[in-house]
Amino acid sequence: MALNERKLLIEIRLRWNVIGRRNLVNESIDGGTWCPDTPENRKDLEIIMEAGNETYGEGSHWIEAREA
Repeated sequence: MALNERKLLIEIRLRWNVIGRRNLVNESIDGGTWCPDTPENRKDLEIIMEAGNETYGEGSHWIEAREA
């Protein structure tokens, strides 16, 4: 690989924003831990996202991506 080329690493995480859920300092609870975007990780997050959307409503859970 040439010096000016770099391998792109993408990370993904599950995000959520359930209306009414707040932490101790009154901030919405909407976090998630970043992990490498592998087929296995993406499948796991999609399963969790679907379950969250079924429970809390469409659009309450989503997968976010970033370049690491």
